[in-house]
Amino acid sequence: MTRRLAAFAAAVGLVAFACRPIPAPSDGVLSLSEVTLPSPGVVAGDTMRDSAGRAAPVRVTAYGTDGRLDTNSGVTPIFIVFDPGAHVTPDGYVVGDSVRDTPVRIIASVGQLQTSPANIYVTALPDSLASTTPTLTDTVNFATTDSTASANYSVDLTGTVLATGVIPTDSVQAVIVRYTILYAPPGPNGAVTGLLVDPSGRPSSVDTSDASGQVSRRIRVRTQAPVAADSFVVRMSAEYAGAPLRGSPRTFVIPTISH
Repeated sequence: MTRRLAAFAAAVGLVAFACRPIPAPSDGVLSLSEVTLPSPGVVAGDTMRDSAGRAAPVRVTAYGTDGRLDTNSGVTPIFIVFDPGAHVTPDGYVVGDSVRDTPVRIIASVGQLQTSPANIYVTALPDSLASTTPTLTDTVNFATTDSTASANYSVDLTGTVLATGVIPTDSVQAVIVRYTILYAPPGPNGAVTGLLVDPSGRPSSVDTSDASGQVSRRIRVRTQAPVAADSFVVRMSAEYAGAPLRGSPRTFVIPTISH
């Protein structure tokens, strides 16, 4: 066989091999979703809870060979925690064992498939929501001719999640804090006159406390807001196990006037 014929035969063989169907896995699962967490953190000595304050398991979704959700009742994921500080029960509930400065990693496994690790923070019990932002914040003298002007943003509406039962008082990471606009100045024809944004200016009404327990959102005034002086009223709130933290909710009033 000439070198050219040999190369052609090898190419044909590769094409034939590439066109062969991939055999289905014996358990019927082709891929897994990422691990879904009911919360970014768990309190040491407690079970991970969802946004309603109820104990909830971590989950993973298995997909069959046709790309649809796998309905094989025999598929049972195994959850594995790699680091000390938490453990997971056989039915998927994460229990916090001890407070950590760094997150624990958890994966799900089905057969020979594994997910990438998800991070879970193990924290002290949050009991308070504090803030250094005055209830009546500085007036927003917004610019009607420039929608990107820095004057169109309020001061940061900050909060700090605390565990006051810890000596010294400790900040708590991975707690979800919600912001709600209770009142906004009326706009022409029902136009939205302002919205909550994150520090980067993206619309967002929910924040998760960082390593310092800090959360922050701002009001961005839209340029179709009325010329007459008025105010935004914003509520900041946080709960644990279905009960509000001490100091929650907190209400901010942000006066506005155009220039």
